Amino acid sequence: MATQKVTPIKGSQDHHVHAKHNGEVDIDTVHVSKGAGHQVTWSSDGKAVIAFSSEAGSPFEEAVFHVPAGGSVSSGPARATAEEKTYKYSVVGEKGVNDPTVIIHN
Repeated sequence: MATQKVTPIKGSQDHHVHAKHNGEVDIDTVHVSKGAGHQVTWSSDGKAVIAFSSEAGSPFEEAVFHVPAGGSVSSGPARATAEEKTYKYSVVGEKGVNDPTVIIHN
């Protein structure tokens, strides 16, 4: 069984997640502190779509993020009204899909 990589909560930093062509990401779970204004930046070598489409919705203002090939896109800070819980999202790469998580904390 593969080990999951998890980002810790540290100061006011951005969390960088790299998506692969098969939808896999280099960080499976990202902890975001809405009180510290954390945000997630997704990058990819190929095109990727980040979609918060579960019942929980998105902790960010947007629910879908389009990552251009060789580029990146940032989530912006978590909404002030985002609940402290786990949000599952999908990463759709050019050759696959993966479902990592973002956990919101105060």
